[in-house]
Amino acid sequence: MKKLFAFTLALALMLSMTACGGNANKQPSSSEDSTYEDVLGEDSSIEEQQPSTDEEEGNEETTPPTDDEQETKPDSKPDNNKPSNGGNSKPDNSGSNKPSNGGNGSNSGSGSNTGSGSQDETKTYSGTLPDLINAIYANHSVDLSLSDPTAVDLSNSDQISYYLGLTDASKLKEAYYSEALIGSQAYSLVVVRANSAKDAASVAQSMFDGINQNKWICVTANAVAAGAYGDTAMLVMANTDLGETLTTDLRAAYASAVGGALDVSLDRVDTL
Repeated sequence: MKKLFAFTLALALMLSMTACGGNANKQPSSSEDSTYEDVLGEDSSIEEQQPSTDEEEGNEETTPPTDDEQETKPDSKPDNNKPSNGGNSKPDNSGSNKPSNGGNGSNSGSGSNTGSGSQDETKTYSGTLPDLINAIYANHSVDLSLSDPTAVDLSNSDQISYYLGLTDASKLKEAYYSEALIGSQAYSLVVVRANSAKDAASVAQSMFDGINQNKWICVTANAVAAGAYGDTAMLVMANTDLGETLTTDLRAAYASAVGGALDVSLDRVDTL
């Protein structure tokens, strides 16, 4: 259609120029020199003046997207190194690494540390010391003529040394002994009550180490045993002629009388 329009316009121009006789300022143009291509080339500017579609649309300024069309882009990649618990990287260790007794790891009151002085203060013998001696004999009898339980005078250093094997009685509240009535029989049993349970173990050890096994002069007690429970302690010594296990049997009878496992158990048998 455009070519037909251009051809018609060119034909009209040629007729108009022939009629007017040309332009005085310019060389006359002849029909031979003016070809269809020349006229079409001049008039092709009409097409160039037509508004472009694809190319001009590509050169138009891009309209910015609306608020609805805009998408918020993340500034950066998510930081995978950050913990998901608000930045607290410390693990919740509630109750995992702490002792179950409120954080106090000490095992006070166990009373199981032999001779350490850490005995349970609540472990006591409620009876009297004469009652304790009689309970020992009730649990294990001794085939001897024995004295009744007798108090040791704690103000008398000779009695303290002779019956208890101690140099002083500063850790004791009271002490009782029971011995053979016949001096030729090496046998002695003593029980003491210490000022506190923490003193009883050391008292038992001191009596065990300090007692004179030859105090009868003519006979010797070659077997010795000692024990402690709560605030009480005991020492027994005898000659093995009276029984190979007499001393340890009486210590076991003491444990039964006080009603529990002993905090301290000591024994030895010397060769005669």
